[in-house]
Amino acid sequence: MTKLSRYVPMLMLAGVTIAAPACAARIYDTGYPRAGYPPPPPPRAAYISNAARNGYRDGIEEGRNDARHRERFDPVRARRYRDGDHDYDRRYGSRDEYQREYRAGFERGYREGYDRR
Repeated sequence: MTKLSRYVPMLMLAGVTIAAPACAARIYDTGYPRAGYPPPPPPRAAYISNAARNGYRDGIEEGRNDARHRERFDPVRARRYRDGDHDYDRRYGSRDEYQREYRAGFERGYREGYDRR
């Protein structure tokens, strides 16, 4: 009997140690993974390059001006679109890639600016 009484406290401690985290997880369930960090952003919230950001900004401005002056919808007519390298810095990578992204952003911005007036 004395040998059994030595092991009872250890068994009780082991049972409490195993059960406590399971209970706490149920009480403090926040919907986040176990580490407590929020889930990763959705894939749509991807990186937007400086070229696309600059092109979008310039496109909105140009589209608004054209709509205000009752010009026809034509983003290609804008000099900044044709050049495609406004605010280019060599740290952004190749000029050709910058121009592609800039023009795509410019077109989106131009359409939005022209439609909003």
